[in-house]
Amino acid sequence: MKYLIPLTLTLILGACGASEEAQAAEAVTNEESTVNVEWIHDDLPAALALAEETGKPVFIDLYADWCRPCVMLSEDYFSRGDYKEVLSQCILLKINVDNNPQLAQRYRAQSIPTLLLTDASGTEIDRITGVMGSPEEFLPMISSFISQGL
Repeated sequence: MKYLIPLTLTLILGACGASEEAQAAEAVTNEESTVNVEWIHDDLPAALALAEETGKPVFIDLYADWCRPCVMLSEDYFSRGDYKEVLSQCILLKINVDNNPQLAQRYRAQSIPTLLLTDASGTEIDRITGVMGSPEEFLPMISSFISQGL
């Protein structure tokens, strides 16, 4: 019995140490990025003009407020520092499909979220439909997706 308490404390402290290391790694990933990313909302002409001016591709997030995966992308993925680093390579545009059905139709959004990469003329380069995996699993896909337009 006298060994049970030290053993238990050792296991708890060891688990806390591992947990603290994992939390520290997560904090680095989720920390506020020094990169400032700003989304243009529902204004395709403004996004395309800025893309023309900067030479960057346009990353379009077709979403709806009632769509849980859309909200998850916005709140849990795109707000992370590691995503901001990758997304900063693009002009960022959010299009609410409920407010802009003509744009959803133009880009043939069959379901949401639909993520599009376009050139400065609005021509689609590639698309991702839906959210695949955790933020850590989805980031390489987004990174590769964006690199196609650079």
